[in-house]
Amino acid sequence: MIEFEEALERKKPTYLAQEKEINFAYPESQNIFRRLVERGHVGIFLADVKGYVFYVNHAFVRTLGYETKDDVLGTNLADIIFKNRLKRQEFLKKLNETGTIPDYELKVARRDHLEITLSVTGNLIEDSDGKPIGLEGMIHDVTEKNRLEETVLTEKQKLEQLLEFDETISSIKEFDELVHCVIDQVTRILEVQKCSLMVLNDQTKTLSIVGERGLTGKIVKETRIKLGEMISGAVAQDGQPLLVRNIEYDRKFQRNNRPTYLGRSFMIVPIKLGDRVVGVINVADKVPQRGFEKEIRMSREEAFNEVDLRVLCAIAREVSVAFENVKLYKELNSLAVTDPLTHIYNYRQFSKSLDYEIKRCRRNNVPLCVMMIDVDDFKAYNDALGRPEGDALLKSLGQIFQGQLREVDIICRYAGDEFAVILPDTDLDGARHAGRKIQDAVKRFGFRREITLSLGAAGYLGDMSTYRLILNADEALYRAKKEGKNRLCVYE
Repeated sequence: MIEFEEALERKKPTYLAQEKEINFAYPESQNIFRRLVERGHVGIFLADVKGYVFYVNHAFVRTLGYETKDDVLGTNLADIIFKNRLKRQEFLKKLNETGTIPDYELKVARRDHLEITLSVTGNLIEDSDGKPIGLEGMIHDVTEKNRLEETVLTEKQKLEQLLEFDETISSIKEFDELVHCVIDQVTRILEVQKCSLMVLNDQTKTLSIVGERGLTGKIVKETRIKLGEMISGAVAQDGQPLLVRNIEYDRKFQRNNRPTYLGRSFMIVPIKLGDRVVGVINVADKVPQRGFEKEIRMSREEAFNEVDLRVLCAIAREVSVAFENVKLYKELNSLAVTDPLTHIYNYRQFSKSLDYEIKRCRRNNVPLCVMMIDVDDFKAYNDALGRPEGDALLKSLGQIFQGQLREVDIICRYAGDEFAVILPDTDLDGARHAGRKIQDAVKRFGFRREITLSLGAAGYLGDMSTYRLILNADEALYRAKKEGKNRLCVYE
């Protein structure tokens, strides 16, 4: 049974004190073998059943940061390789079960305290009766190999994440949703604690934060950066991506690191539509991912590299395309649902909105009213003043309705000089109040000729159909017209 001993207060075996290095039985036949072993690049060791080393080659000494063999011979493997108790126990368990262990990896602190990754191969040495009498093995420093493999794997993973990111944002049609997605994905892909998305106002030429992670509300609210000013403004003006490894030594932007930032390294890349910069993405406080526990990683500093910059530039290109898609979608959607003359919703949107509000009314058991509005004697106004004045009248009425009603109320041009209003969470008394506000505002407006409105309102009841609700409101409007115009009637 192999069992390493920690040599804290234990005496070394007598034979080790007398002769540290092994004697070969036939020295004349071992010269070539010895030269190969001693000049090789792989560390080789021999140890007794307690883990005390009685032979090592020069590669073993160099790998662990020692100067001579005498620094190693007579020491215990528990003190130079297997300092981690759990790793030591795992290694010994596998070795005693199988007799051999190939490529067992563990992190080791060299004599100079530099942390490396070792690949350890171990085999039991047995006597003629099969009883373990020692351990032979090899060590190989695989730190650089693992680092390169991790770099390749990281780039592959980031490429896969970029492809997923492209698929995700290409389907987003709303600006706020797009911003949230960008911030979420950038912090995930680049593994950063701070990220902000800034957009450029074409009129004021200033950058403001529209989305962030890791910043205070005060910074978000107060940050306004002129084009060309500070670092973000300079990137927006130049249109070139920026990687700063250490702000305190950067030749162009040198300054002391700010206390709100953990690291001194950051990246800023422009978001472009063609040659025009429309915003920038800022990232800072990269989180170290390998070799440290999570709590330690979050408090350490790590610099961004060229791979990180390429990833962020690729993200910025996708964001610019998504910005353009959102803008086009907004314009197309506006054309599809907005009346071009009055700039309020059209009949199509009225119908869609009413269906939604009726479903919400049924689900939440809340009141709902619809109000129909008709301009009294609109034909006479048109005939007297001309169609352009009639169009101006309708446009002004749309503005008046928007000014007098709530944001949740849905105002539509129903047809010609007739308007419709959906009043969510409103009963008939509320509809009367809204109608009076509209009539008073029209009276005060001061059109070229006196203008009055007839209004009809109806409330949703039970399992009433959309058609029945509109028909009831229309009947109330017809009654207002029949009773002399310039009045509001409700369907009861």
